[in-house]
Amino acid sequence: MGQVKTIETVKNEIIRALTARGARDRDARIVADSLAFADARGTKSHGLNMLDAYLERIEKGGINVDAEIIKVRETESTLVLDGNGGFGQVGVSALIAQLTEKAGHHSIVCGSIKNINHCGALAYFTLPAAKNGLLAFLFANANPTVAPFGSMEAVLGTNPFSIAIPNGDHPIVLDMASSAVAKAKIYQAAREGKKIDPSWALDAEGNPTDDPQKAINGVLTAMGGAKGYGIALAVEVLAGVLSGGGIIGEVNSVHKNPQTGMNAGAFGILIDIKSFLDKEAYAERINKLTGKIRAAKPQPGKQIFLPGEIEEGNYNAALQHGVTY
Repeated sequence: MGQVKTIETVKNEIIRALTARGARDRDARIVADSLAFADARGTKSHGLNMLDAYLERIEKGGINVDAEIIKVRETESTLVLDGNGGFGQVGVSALIAQLTEKAGHHSIVCGSIKNINHCGALAYFTLPAAKNGLLAFLFANANPTVAPFGSMEAVLGTNPFSIAIPNGDHPIVLDMASSAVAKAKIYQAAREGKKIDPSWALDAEGNPTDDPQKAINGVLTAMGGAKGYGIALAVEVLAGVLSGGGIIGEVNSVHKNPQTGMNAGAFGILIDIKSFLDKEAYAERINKLTGKIRAAKPQPGKQIFLPGEIEEGNYNAALQHGVTY
């Protein structure tokens, strides 16, 4: 049987673990909030599941707990930051916070941050922006684990992205890897002794495998074949090339070489909806769109959800009943 914990209990346990290893309280709270957020939404591959890797990286020097974020360059509507090897969540939170401030003066703003570690679930950053009326895009690159379409060699990362669309109190939130699955889910399956979908990965010989350990030692496939490969490449350009940070083999795994920073990057774009439509007109049009989607005839035994709606339901349930581990 699992153990049920409240979201606040999980946060406090993470904060204690991080601060005991030298993390600043303010940073530990951001990381803890991010991991608990993921667990509560049902994305456990990016929640408490990641804490051991973070702790090992702190102990061996891969996460700089004293990191100060550096502003590399800035214009009125753009921003480039250096995370200085610190927690990914802290760096990306700073990026989105500063871009949100800029969005109060400019219709469209964008910026990047380089030299960060694993930053958790990207929806953690885009969802609040959408609740504030901003259409939010966030892209992050990762270490090579994914083969370009037609290849059996890992060149690109899982390269996740999130898009959050304002929709009143219930933003439409897309948060996904550009690979067939997030690598963290492979590691989770290996720990739990479970098989994986053979479409997720290739073994060292280039054959589809349902063995998570063979997948870890092999390569992941791109989501949707050539389409996912193209998206992964675009994310690499935004989060890696434009940020001035690590690209492809220059980005390290969160689970390997814990003595070295991951050197990952992220790129964010915020669009102020009211620069294009007044609030009432936007609400009317988005409601028309979502209403039509909800009214579509469902397949037998199926229910139609908007992106992020299931996760929102999970989160609300977790607020009331806790999270089962």
